[in-house]
Amino acid sequence: MEPYENHLSLATALAVGLLIGLEREQTRGDRSGSSFAGVRTYPIFALIGALATMLEPSSMWLPLIALLGVFALVAISYAADVRGTKALDHGATTEASVIATYLLGALATSRGVIEPMADRLVIVAGLGVAITFLLSSKQWFHTIAARVSHDDFYATVKFLIVAVIVLPLLPDRDIGPFGAINPRTLGLLVVTISGLSFIGYVAIRFLGARRGLLAGAALGGLVSSTAVTLSFANRTKESPALAPTAAGAIAIAWIVMLARVAVLVAVVSAPLLPRIAVPLGAMTAGALLGLLLVFRRDSVGDARAEVKNPFELGSAIKVTLVFAIVLLASKGAIEYFGDRGLYLASALGGTTDVDAVTVSTAKLAHDGLDAQIAVTSIVIAIAVNTLVKTGLAAGIGGAQLGRRTAIVGLLVIGCGAAAVVASAVA
Repeated sequence: MEPYENHLSLATALAVGLLIGLEREQTRGDRSGSSFAGVRTYPIFALIGALATMLEPSSMWLPLIALLGVFALVAISYAADVRGTKALDHGATTEASVIATYLLGALATSRGVIEPMADRLVIVAGLGVAITFLLSSKQWFHTIAARVSHDDFYATVKFLIVAVIVLPLLPDRDIGPFGAINPRTLGLLVVTISGLSFIGYVAIRFLGARRGLLAGAALGGLVSSTAVTLSFANRTKESPALAPTAAGAIAIAWIVMLARVAVLVAVVSAPLLPRIAVPLGAMTAGALLGLLLVFRRDSVGDARAEVKNPFELGSAIKVTLVFAIVLLASKGAIEYFGDRGLYLASALGGTTDVDAVTVSTAKLAHDGLDAQIAVTSIVIAIAVNTLVKTGLAAGIGGAQLGRRTAIVGLLVIGCGAAAVVASAVA
C-alpha cells in the first residue's frame, strides 16, 4: 500500500461526490423529475461505495449488497416520482448519476483494478468532472441535437463504422503490385483527411459562414478548396459584383489547402516537412499577396460557401480508391520511367486531388525516395490543381473572377516554382 493511499482515495471519492451533488443541487429547480438527491446525498453515496470496497476483505459480498441497496433506493425514488408526475416527462438522469457516483467512490478505493494509485485517482476525478459536465450541459446538448440533421448524423455514424470498426481490421502490410499499398496506412490517412474536413464542416454548421466571410471560406477550405472555388464561382455567375469578395474567399481556401498539405506530410513523413516547408511557405505568401490585391470587403453581400458533410461513406470510399490508384501509379511511374514518370503522375493526380498525391509522394519519401524529388512532385501537383481551379473559377464565374483568381494562382505557382528552383540549386 502506498503512503496515505486510503486518505487520498476517500478524499477523491468525497470530492467527486460533492462536485456532482453541487451541480444537481443548483439545477434542482430546473428539473421536472426527481428531487431524490442533492449536495449532501451524492458525497454520501460516493463514501458508501468507497467504504464498501475498503471493507471487502472482511466480507466479499459487502460491495454487492451496498450496490443493490443503492439500486433499491433509486428504484423506489423513481417509482414515486413517476406516480407523482407524468411518466413521459420524467427522465432518469439523476438516478443514473447516483449510481455512477457510488461506482466512482468504489473505484477510488479499489485495489488491483487500476494501478498505480495515482492513475486510478486521476481516472476517478476525470470521470467525475466528465459526468458533471454532461449533467450541467443539458441545454447545450439539446441545441446541438436540434441543429444536427438526420442525414448528417447518419452519414457521420456510417463513417465512424469505417474509422472505428473497419480500420483496425485492415492488414498492416504492403500488398499489390510494387508493394505500393498498405491498407492500414491508407485507411488511417482517409480518416485523418476526413477528420480535418469534418472540423471545418462542424464549424460552418454551428458558427455559420456568415459570421465572417473569410473565416467561412477558411473553414470550407478544410473540407475542400475545390468545393469553395466552385461555390463562389457559381454565386459570382449570378451576381458579378461579388467577384472581388469571391476571389478573396477562394484565396483563403487555397491557403488552407496548403496548410492541409503540410499536415499530411507531417503525418506520413515528418522528416520531409522541413524540406517542403520552404515552397509551401512561399506559395502561402503568394496567396496572401494575391488576397491583398484582389479582395474588397465592400462587395461582400451574401456569398457563402456551400459544403456537404465530408463523412459520407461513398465519399470516403472514393477517396480511398483515388489514394490507392495514385499510390500505384506513382510507384509504377518511378519503376518504369524514373523521376520524370513520378512528375507526370503527380501532374495527372493534381488535376483532381492534391491530398492523394501528397500522401502517395510522402509515403514514397518515407520509403526512401529522394526528398527533393518528393518536394518537386508535390509542388507540381499543387500547381496543376491551382491551374484547374483557376480555370473553373474563370469558366463558371466569368471574366472578372477569372482575372482576379488568375492573379492569385500565378502568384502561388510562381512563388512555389521559385522556391523549388532555389532549394534545388542550394
